[in-house]
Amino acid sequence: MKTKGVLTIILSILIVQSQAQGLILQSKQDKQTASNITLGCGSYDLMQHLDDVKPGFLDLSNRLMQDIKKNISNQGNTRSLDSIHVIPVVFHIVYNNNSENIPDSVVQNQIEVLNHSFRRTNSDTTNTRAIFQNVVGDTKIEFILAETDPEGNPTTGITRTQSDIEYFGGILPYGQGQNQEITDWVNDSLLYNLFRLTNDTLGGKNSWDTDKYLNVWIGDLRIFEPEFNNYKELVYFGLSTPPIDHYNWPDSVLNNVNTYEQGILLHYVNLGANNPNNFPSPYHAYNGLVTSGKMLVHEIGHFLGLRHIWGDGDCSFDDFIYDTPNSSAASQWNCDKTRNTCVDDIYGIDPPDMVENYMDYSSGNCQNSFTLGQAALMLNVLDYYRPELSNLVVIDDVKNNQIRKSFIVYPNPTTGAVTIKSEYDIGNFQIIVYDNHGRSVKNTYSLDNNTINFTIEGSKGIYFMEIISNNRRSTFKVLKL
Repeated sequence: MKTKGVLTIILSILIVQSQAQGLILQSKQDKQTASNITLGCGSYDLMQHLDDVKPGFLDLSNRLMQDIKKNISNQGNTRSLDSIHVIPVVFHIVYNNNSENIPDSVVQNQIEVLNHSFRRTNSDTTNTRAIFQNVVGDTKIEFILAETDPEGNPTTGITRTQSDIEYFGGILPYGQGQNQEITDWVNDSLLYNLFRLTNDTLGGKNSWDTDKYLNVWIGDLRIFEPEFNNYKELVYFGLSTPPIDHYNWPDSVLNNVNTYEQGILLHYVNLGANNPNNFPSPYHAYNGLVTSGKMLVHEIGHFLGLRHIWGDGDCSFDDFIYDTPNSSAASQWNCDKTRNTCVDDIYGIDPPDMVENYMDYSSGNCQNSFTLGQAALMLNVLDYYRPELSNLVVIDDVKNNQIRKSFIVYPNPTTGAVTIKSEYDIGNFQIIVYDNHGRSVKNTYSLDNNTINFTIEGSKGIYFMEIISNNRRSTFKVLKL
């Protein structure tokens, strides 16, 4: 009976996928004989597009992943800080009609889903199969709605922009049989159309400082197809820009990457678990599968460096994470726990495909885990490649909702000179600086002085600063260039 149930689910999803293909997915299916072309996430398509525009992008991105693996390996004895990374998020809601003007309660629910998922406090962790229990864990990453805007004014962390644009995917001017024209249009126009969400002058909303805020744009990502019975095609539930190496990549590559504003685009129906909107026919079967708020968990994983768990290829492709099992393709938005599509060896075991992982195309009903390897990679990206995006906050302070710090540290990044300033009159404080291997490289005091200037000696890289006063302890990370 169990096998019959699984087959029924798979069959129903495949039928819906075939019915829910507009001209763009049909064109992809016609050009590729692979059976796994499906509605999903556009993050890897964006990376492939960047590589088409500037050949070498994917090689650089893969090399970056190898560098991160090396960093993680070299940090085996790094001091374990009792702190987490807290990321401020701004949601830019861009709407054409009232149903797209998502209420605050949905955004607040989405933040709850993010924090439960990244801190592994979600109630469905008990559904993680025993074979994976020793490789999953808390990422020590949390999210808060931004409390101040770039000008320092109080904010809810939500912007609202009414737009004349009805479908940010654009209008496809071609019909059936014009597959090459459709392919050319997708290559030339689709991503440009979608990223109009990120630009005031194109009907969207400009970003807040992308180094210091996680920008999430919410809008209608569908494509209108007047030559196909006015079909409204959805190709992507969401997509994210990948991490880049600002310091070592050539300008010729960076200039092409910078065409696309750093952040995440999300179809408005996919936001939160309490969203009043549903997918209309022929996409109605996705209701409940991708409407649990976990689609943004998936996209933030990409934003922090994670690849799809199947490596966007067959068994020979790698997601650069040791403790995620290889698989030959994405799951088909179901919870098929019988799949084991690749032979693998993780700690001496050949595990099945990990449908529990947030980076698969599996139903939100079974997604409940990041692996420890994925957590390490995301934290490394925050330390090295998105260094200003998060604050390190002592765990006790997080539990007590004391997110604001008693100190500010600037400039960050720095070439060595650092200023530490206390926001309050707290008396004496001690400063201990650690390198990325946990070695203390500086220990100094400020005596009744709310500002102290000093220089971080040593090579380029990440340093951790602990600032201790009589009644407060704060931890910062500083990037030395």
